[in-house]
Amino acid sequence: MSFTTRRGFLEVMGLATGGFLLRSTPLGGAFAQTADPKFMLMVYFEGGWDQLLSLDPRNATLPQYQRVGGARPTSGIEPAYAQTAAETPFVDTVMTATGGTGVQTRGNLTFGPAVPDTMLAHSADLCVIRGMNMDTLTHEVGRRYLLTGKFPRGLAASGSSINTVVSAQTGTPGDIPNISIGTESYNEGLSPAASAVRVGNYRDLLTVMQPQAGAVLPAASETAVRRFEDTDDTCEQHGYDASGIVEAFKDSRQLSRQLAQPAKASLFDFKLPTPAALTELYSAFNLNTSADLTGMRARAAIAGQAMVNGVSNVISVSLANGLDDHFDLFGQQAVSQRDGWDALGRLVAYLKSKQVPGTTKTFWQCTSMMVFSEFSRTPMINTREGRDHHLTSSCLVAGPGIKGNTVFGASSNTGMTTQKWNFATGALDATGGAVIRPADVHATLLDSMGLSSSHLSNQSPRLISAIKR
Repeated sequence: MSFTTRRGFLEVMGLATGGFLLRSTPLGGAFAQTADPKFMLMVYFEGGWDQLLSLDPRNATLPQYQRVGGARPTSGIEPAYAQTAAETPFVDTVMTATGGTGVQTRGNLTFGPAVPDTMLAHSADLCVIRGMNMDTLTHEVGRRYLLTGKFPRGLAASGSSINTVVSAQTGTPGDIPNISIGTESYNEGLSPAASAVRVGNYRDLLTVMQPQAGAVLPAASETAVRRFEDTDDTCEQHGYDASGIVEAFKDSRQLSRQLAQPAKASLFDFKLPTPAALTELYSAFNLNTSADLTGMRARAAIAGQAMVNGVSNVISVSLANGLDDHFDLFGQQAVSQRDGWDALGRLVAYLKSKQVPGTTKTFWQCTSMMVFSEFSRTPMINTREGRDHHLTSSCLVAGPGIKGNTVFGASSNTGMTTQKWNFATGALDATGGAVIRPADVHATLLDSMGLSSSHLSNQSPRLISAIKR
């Protein structure tokens, strides 16, 4: 194909830019499949969480976790729940309810005092992985390590993030196959169609989905582009496309047209007073004020709305920030975590309440999930009454192929260090076992979805068969 003017070529390429990372799929085809659909949810708590407050708690009444006469705890672990409770009423309530331990028990699982009832209600579906070695104390490295399952090259991500991997392997349907809400996302060597559309809030999503004024090509250019899209390459032309840019251009143009969906865009037109069509959604996520509409519960609402309305099957979302506090953490870390866990608990409940069209399953029953932070905070309070960066962390996974009400691994009771585990039995195995790594978690989650983890082969991942159904 030739363009009559340089301007015509630039017009076409300029319009294509906005949709360059998109993929063509039939409208309304999000649920047109015979097998149960696969949904993926990645949830990020930004800044490095204090896992004592959430996924890896300790009984604060035990002497080894307390200061005696001003001396630091002999275990090297200081929950400091009492100090947090003094500044945070909901933690104080948990401390009273648990007899001062701060540990909330649900089935086989235990949670710290920052996890609210909205999240605890789903414990039977969850698997907690503890004692995971992050091998870094750098935010960018830890975040990208958990996103991709591969240790970064310096600060740069190595490989594709797991949401992109899932999108590429499933050919995920929907208007926006892969959405990233407030998170990073990476694509290394996979189809551009699998890349995430990154948004920060509902306003960004509206901008993406609503037709933009002045974005229509002149008729002659539009006709030429459509003719080009419908024409198969000759062998010679195909050889010129070694980098894939022509194929990506064709795909992006097609989906750019599909993406502009005013009807679907109205699903994300968050405003006050509450639109009648969004009453149920606002109630489910407790959205009542203008601040709520740009907060963490609103991000969770975007994820839920996109998933149940066929907009996207693969979503990554950040539900907590401000966790990187090395000073006077009592109160704020717990509040930020609690807000994130509350948002996530509401999202899970929402997915449980909605049935996937054409199936007998709820959306939650078809969703695989991973919840993580880039590393954890130190088990000891520092001299500034805060916590610093710690190598041993934890994460939470769930899905149709993952056992619920399950714990795998544990940090040690001295300094919360890593330990070796038998990945088949789940037993502590100091001689023949292995330390848990992000690559192991990624490979196991993908395997539980019936997907390949071959892209992680250079990480030599081990499947954690003890947590698989």
